[in-house]
Amino acid sequence: MPDLAAQGRRPGACEVTRNNLAYAYASAGNLGRATPLYEQTLADSVRVLGADHPQTKMVRGNLAAARQHPQ
Repeated sequence: MPDLAAQGRRPGACEVTRNNLAYAYASAGNLGRATPLYEQTLADSVRVLGADHPQTKMVRGNLAAARQHPQ
């Protein structure tokens, strides 16, 4: 795995951005776009940051909320 910090990139930065985009979709009522984006972001967050990282837990919670919201 490349050393992201050495490349001037923060590990998890893309996942934060995608979580925010998914949140915007969900807030606008577009769960059809939000849910798959949350799912992809969660998988990548687990891979990059680990399952117990606070950011991963936030994405997991947002995905759960999106899945519980009536469409």
